Amino acid sequence: MHAQVAGQCAGLEAQLRVVLRQSGRIWGDFDLGILCLPASGLSLFLSSMAFLGAVALAQQAGPETSPPIAAPPASHELIYQGEATSILGRQVSGPDDKNVGRIVDVLVDDLGQPRAAVVDVGGFLGIGNRRIAVVWRALHFAPEATGAGKIRLEMTADQIKATPEYKAISTPVVVAAPPRTEQTPP
Repeated sequence: MHAQVAGQCAGLEAQLRVVLRQSGRIWGDFDLGILCLPASGLSLFLSSMAFLGAVALAQQAGPETSPPIAAPPASHELIYQGEATSILGRQVSGPDDKNVGRIVDVLVDDLGQPRAAVVDVGGFLGIGNRRIAVVWRALHFAPEATGAGKIRLEMTADQIKATPEYKAISTPVVVAAPPRTEQTPP
């Protein structure tokens, strides 16, 4: 019986030696005779197999990835006072200098160029107001000493009233435009 156990032990030792060498984790000669000890040999064998299983799983986890390359910092540009200003929420006046409404949105084309402004018109304290889209060329920006400047809409009150309400989901969007004159470019 002892010879049978010793033969099985030698077979296990040879198999374990092959597995360890193939894993690339152990080089050279090593003694696995401790496996033939009754209690500690079995626990060492089981521990070794658990270790090899973990090594095999780690190797199958996939290729190692290098850390992502950090993006370079953004560059900075300066915009001086009077070169640009925010227009959202700004009041718009008509040709008669009366308040027409305020700009609530700007519609741009695929290149980011402004095509129209959405103006909240009419009503009082938010009651009875509606939004209309007006072509960008109908807006005129006049600078003032305060820096903000005035925005004037080249449309009469009657033209504004006749303009349909702007609906963001409609395609195409109906945009109001003042009548063309000989001086107005297309």
